[in-house]
Amino acid sequence: MTPPVSAEPVPHRAGDGLLGDGVAPRAWLAALSGLVCAVFSTTGLGSEPSNLPQRHLDRMAKAAQTLNYDGTFVYRNGATIQSMRIIHRFGSDGERERLVALSGAAREVLRDRERVTCILPDSHSVVVAKSRPRTFPHSKLFESDRRFQRYYAMSVQKGERIAGRHTELVAVAPLDRFRYGYRLWMDRDTGLLLKSELIDEHDAIVEQIVYTNIELPATISDELLEPEISGAGYTWYRDEAPAPSSSPQSPGASQWSPEWLPDGFELHDHAHNPIVEGREPVEHMVFSDGLASLSVFIERLDSTARPLDGPSSMGALNAYGSMVKGFQVTVVGEVPGATVERVALSIMRP
Repeated sequence: MTPPVSAEPVPHRAGDGLLGDGVAPRAWLAALSGLVCAVFSTTGLGSEPSNLPQRHLDRMAKAAQTLNYDGTFVYRNGATIQSMRIIHRFGSDGERERLVALSGAAREVLRDRERVTCILPDSHSVVVAKSRPRTFPHSKLFESDRRFQRYYAMSVQKGERIAGRHTELVAVAPLDRFRYGYRLWMDRDTGLLLKSELIDEHDAIVEQIVYTNIELPATISDELLEPEISGAGYTWYRDEAPAPSSSPQSPGASQWSPEWLPDGFELHDHAHNPIVEGREPVEHMVFSDGLASLSVFIERLDSTARPLDGPSSMGALNAYGSMVKGFQVTVVGEVPGATVERVALSIMRP
């Protein structure tokens, strides 16, 4: 699941400082820039058709994109807890969305079909990037790539009341120890996701989103989608160039490749991205099983850079870095730490 706005995507130079427990800033920035945040017992629904969980996921994805909603939720990622407000509108101009931090540092994220704008008052900066398809939980992920069902077991269960609304629970459990599981509570009437949990290999919750209030207005005004913070006088960082095109069928040439990946992980994207203007690009490969994903970043370090060697984590996001023939190799993903470590140590260059 994607952190709403807890991380600060301000451009850094490799070696200018480390995030979390020692993650190389450029790789961490690239991993995060593609983003830009009552317990009741449950019982099974009985012998449901095998495709019922998938129908629920399709409905949930559609609701997230096509409904108007204005809600507040609590986001927990490791030891970090934030209260957030999200305002989403769907209309003739497509989707527009505004995300506001209600606790901690003041932050706002605005998204439409053209761009994502992150306003970060504590660093007096604004980051503008080209809008890309969103990742879980507000996305078409589950409906667009169903091959993940070969590596996860899914079931539908009776849910709990969340934000005053009755829910159904979709449980997505991994079939091996190399990926996380998910628990997803969706509004029984609309399909909107109201609570989600990311579950690690020890059945512990490593990331959670739960709504405390949700409204579904017929209309949402333009004013509600405008930022409270103007960004005047701030430093603006822009990365609105079209994303480099690439596909698993035509991934482009690379001298690098992992010798080990969990079953089902395939090359999903491959690009060379100039994360910081004027510096050497970072080679970026994304591997996915259709649900979870791993990012591999490869960059040549200069004499001033401080390499990452070993593990690092930030809530549900794990990373592992190693040096290979003068290059920094960093693997990042919302998967167990042992998974990113094994992938990172298997990466070879001929």
